[in-house]
Amino acid sequence: MQGGGLIKVETAVLSVSDKKGLVEFAARLAGFKVEMLATGGTYSALKEAGIKVRSLQEDMKLPTAVSGRVKTLHAPLHAAILARRTDEHLAELGSMGVKPMDMVVCNFYPFEEALRKKGAGDGELVESIDIGGPTMVRAASKNFERVTVVPAPRFYGSVLDELSKNGGATTLEFRRRMAVEAFSITASYDSMIFNGLREGGPAALPQKLLISASKVQDAKYGENPDRKAAVYSIDGWSTMSGWKQLAGDVLSFNNFLDVGSAYDIVEGYEGAAAVATVKHGQISGFAFAPTVAEAYSLAHSCDPEADFGGTVVTNGRVGLEAARLIGRNEGAHDKSVYTEIVIAPDFDGEAVSLLERKQKKKIRVVQTVGRPDYPFDLKVVEGTVLAQNAVDYRSKLEPAAVTVPTKEKPDDQELAKLLAAWEVVRKVQSNGIVIADGSFENGILNRFWTLGVGSFRKRNGAVKIALDNSGGRAAGAVCASDGFFPFRDSVDMLGDAKVSAIIQPGGSVSDAKVVEAADEYGIPMVFTHTRAFKH
Repeated sequence: MQGGGLIKVETAVLSVSDKKGLVEFAARLAGFKVEMLATGGTYSALKEAGIKVRSLQEDMKLPTAVSGRVKTLHAPLHAAILARRTDEHLAELGSMGVKPMDMVVCNFYPFEEALRKKGAGDGELVESIDIGGPTMVRAASKNFERVTVVPAPRFYGSVLDELSKNGGATTLEFRRRMAVEAFSITASYDSMIFNGLREGGPAALPQKLLISASKVQDAKYGENPDRKAAVYSIDGWSTMSGWKQLAGDVLSFNNFLDVGSAYDIVEGYEGAAAVATVKHGQISGFAFAPTVAEAYSLAHSCDPEADFGGTVVTNGRVGLEAARLIGRNEGAHDKSVYTEIVIAPDFDGEAVSLLERKQKKKIRVVQTVGRPDYPFDLKVVEGTVLAQNAVDYRSKLEPAAVTVPTKEKPDDQELAKLLAAWEVVRKVQSNGIVIADGSFENGILNRFWTLGVGSFRKRNGAVKIALDNSGGRAAGAVCASDGFFPFRDSVDMLGDAKVSAIIQPGGSVSDAKVVEAADEYGIPMVFTHTRAFKH
């Protein structure tokens, strides 16, 4: 050991599954006069590249056993990694005929790739579990006082910088930092194995909830500018972190919340172009129509003032016609408003260029690439994690599941609009109320739009907000409520506004009085028998 905790790297073992950057890294190690020993495939790759390397198995006389399952799980190798430089330990290594290892370069079998493969059974998953690699990495990390561990290709650059600064040596501070990184990798690896193999499948709520997440980027700032924030992606799953930002300013913490909460709103409308306008995670308008441009116009008209500084999300391709409507057009006198974020699965090139030019090039354009599939909805409250199965909004309420307790029954078109309104109110912050209407072609509801969306502490307060938003447009429209009406007062307000039909869960002790109120106004009321709170 040299001064300041410096240790010269003289001997290294290399055993990697991911060979990205391996040859270049090993060539630089050779330049520092590092003696390299490598396992099977790693040895072959380096040998073919002309790197001076010895076979670990041959050099240490380590037998490969049980169909290759045992390659590195041998005492001489792990003694070389774990040994302190005491006379006693060095003497033991001498009796084994091995030298102490100064560096371990190792990454693991790609279990995540096997996990993501469709139809992969236990047999394939089990064979993708690395045992020897994590054991070597943990051993090197435990002995960071003397050994440098390099657990992933992304660290090659910093390791080479460290060796260059210190004449082929590493500092204790650097080795400790690398060891901590390595333990995060082994923990993540074990977490993916647990989540991949646990009983009940991915959606079952386990006794232990293990979450491993990798940092994707720093957010522009936190919920407010005085707080720092970062974005992490849960390992082993498709998440929104894989989406692409095509244009605009850096996303803040709140922007990521808006993007995530907005995406679900347009799920389940594969047969139409659906658009939602969202502000602070709450729906200000929703519509579906034959085109994205028309759906946006209908959604925006629900509450134009609320859309200022909001998010626009669609399930369809954004073309030039829609891009002309979204976001503020500098210097133009039109009805466009300032828009923070536009989210869509695809954009025409011209549409991106147009959106990029708006609002001093700050409008954020995000392309959704792939559907997130993490099975839990998690909330962290005062250090406590609450977990529930994530809602699949592609699964809709079937008409056969509802009942109609009122004297007046909805006709087919009213029922279609009620069911459409129900799908929207499921995504409104509770207590949620939606006033909406639609139009038909050939008996099919092909256009649908909200007129008022309300959320409040009290059910009647949410109804009032939605009706105020709707104004006179509520006459002839339908209403959806995500929870039951505890009193008849909400029905009285809806009746006075001449709403044509109501859908709600039912189940209140006051159901009889609520139904009686609906009968007084001649309003058909549908019970879903399922609640749709969203907190």
